[in-house]
Amino acid sequence: MRKRLEGKVAIVTGAGSSGPGWGNGKACAVQFAREGARVFAVDINLESANETGAIINEEGGDCAVFRADVTDSDAVAQLVSACMEAYGQIDVLHNNVGIVEPGGPEKIQEENWDRLIDVNVKSMYLTCKNVLPHMVEAGGGSVINVSSIASFFSLGYPCVSYSASKGAVNAFTRNIATQYAKNHIRCNAILPGLMDTPLIR
Repeated sequence: MRKRLEGKVAIVTGAGSSGPGWGNGKACAVQFAREGARVFAVDINLESANETGAIINEEGGDCAVFRADVTDSDAVAQLVSACMEAYGQIDVLHNNVGIVEPGGPEKIQEENWDRLIDVNVKSMYLTCKNVLPHMVEAGGGSVINVSSIASFFSLGYPCVSYSASKGAVNAFTRNIATQYAKNHIRCNAILPGLMDTPLIR
C-alpha cells in the first residue's frame, strides 16, 4: 500500500466504537494509520479508544489515545494541546462524533435536542476553534466532517434533530472551506447513508 499520509498527524474524534464491531471512527482511524499517519485517537469511552489504538499499534502503526468529551471546551483544548505535545503538528482533523435522536419536534425532549446539537455540531466548532490556528501556522491542513444524506433527504422515519444538525454541519463545512482556503486548509464533509455500524444496531 502506498503510504499517502506518511509523516502526517491525524486527530480522529469518536475513534472508538459504540459496540462490538467497526464504527466509522474506528475504521477511519485504522485506515489513516495504514496510510502512514500517526493517529491521535479521541473518544469519550477510553476502553473503546484503547481497542482502536491497540489495532493500530499491533499493525506497526503509531497511535496515541486520549479520553475527552468533545462538547466540553476545556477538554477539547486539552486534547489538542496533548496532540501537539505528543506529535508537534496536526495535519488532519477528522470530526466523526455523532449521535441520533429519533422523533419529530413534538416528541423530542428539549434536553435531548440540546445534547444532540452539542455532540453533532458544537463539537466540530470546538475542535476547529482549537486546531485551525495550528494548521494556519503550519501553512495548511485538512478538516473532514462527517455529515449525512439525512441533511438533504428524508430517511423514511422521523429524526428531525439529526437531520437539522447535519444540515448545520454542511453549512459549517462550506464556511470553513471558504474562509481558510487562503491558508491552504481544505474542509470537506462526508455524507454517508445508513450504514451497518454498532451505533445503528
